[in-house]
Amino acid sequence: MTLFFLAILFAAPPAHYLEQWKAVQREDCGEVLFLAGRLKKHQHKFTERDQELVLACEKRIFPVKATGEAGPNHVFLVPARDHLNHHIPRRLATIPAGVWYVGHVPFLVEFARRQHALLPEAERTGDAPDFTFGRYVRKEAFSIETREHASSERTPDRPRVMVSFDEARDLCRKAGGDLPDEEQWEIAARGASYYRPFPFGEAIPVPCFGKPGPQCADGKAPLDVSPWGLWGMGSGVAEWVRPAASRSVPSSMAVTKGGSSGDHFFWNIVPARRLVPAQTRSGAIGFRCVFPVTPPSVP
Repeated sequence: MTLFFLAILFAAPPAHYLEQWKAVQREDCGEVLFLAGRLKKHQHKFTERDQELVLACEKRIFPVKATGEAGPNHVFLVPARDHLNHHIPRRLATIPAGVWYVGHVPFLVEFARRQHALLPEAERTGDAPDFTFGRYVRKEAFSIETREHASSERTPDRPRVMVSFDEARDLCRKAGGDLPDEEQWEIAARGASYYRPFPFGEAIPVPCFGKPGPQCADGKAPLDVSPWGLWGMGSGVAEWVRPAASRSVPSSMAVTKGGSSGDHFFWNIVPARRLVPAQTRSGAIGFRCVFPVTPPSVP
């Protein structure tokens, strides 16, 4: 059995990964890091030029990685606690243009189904989630608020809540932006790790293992920061988002992503989405805004 696994580990990379690597666009750091991670699993020997490309993309996408924790295959997990305690606050994070994965990761579908089955009955009403949805999308660069939109300048850490979907969107438009669409929100939560199930990392925090529900709130909050440095995507409040063009939503409904500190962990799985009446005003639903990125002018 051991020889079998060693044979798999040291087998040549699948041909389709090699072909995609040859054709990858250098500016598409999401695809660069995804493919590099797959090739590293097969002990692929990168050229010096390829190594420089991977390193440049890691620095571009994970500016805090040097003080964080890295898992297998150099997968970024969550920043170290010491780093979070000394995190330099930024109002916006800029996410570069590229090809990104959105939707459920195939080998995590059973995990997501189990989490969904643990939801209270009232939260499992309606249509079951589409656990088969997953695809790559090309997105233009955008900036997104690193914290949920504040209730006021005097209380920057308190999210603006009790606003409907349309009211939240109007507030973002007045600020010069818009609500993020589902795909932008997922990219901001997941980074380039297409298999990252939660905004705050690759696993349920230890204090919450096997313990669904509000008693896990303290386990989510301390390390709830995405690879891009966005806070509160899993422990603040659920957030209004615009529906993706590829996913239908009834006219009277709107989509929220993420979950509050008291929510079950299923709502923290990055692709999870809730359909909520668009006129809902709730203390558990807020939002964050996205803004266009203007390409630098060429002299």
